[in-house]
Amino acid sequence: MMNTIIYASKNGYTGMLYGKSSMIIQDKDGVEVFHTGFRKANTYDELVEQVETYPDFLKLLKNLHDDEEFDEDDDI
Repeated sequence: MMNTIIYASKNGYTGMLYGKSSMIIQDKDGVEVFHTGFRKANTYDELVEQVETYPDFLKLLKNLHDDEEFDEDDDI
């Protein structure tokens, strides 16, 4: 059985690596806010990096959404 790796950040997010390629991130209330079956992270340190930078990722998405020049056909 594959090991599950969990990291809880002071930023309020908790990440979990499980299975062969799955990862989830939950908010401070335990609500799943991100889920993928195709992760690149496989170690505790890589999970820490993903969880610690998740708020920056959300800001990037919001900025792209709010940018008047953003075109849905643009590469992200």
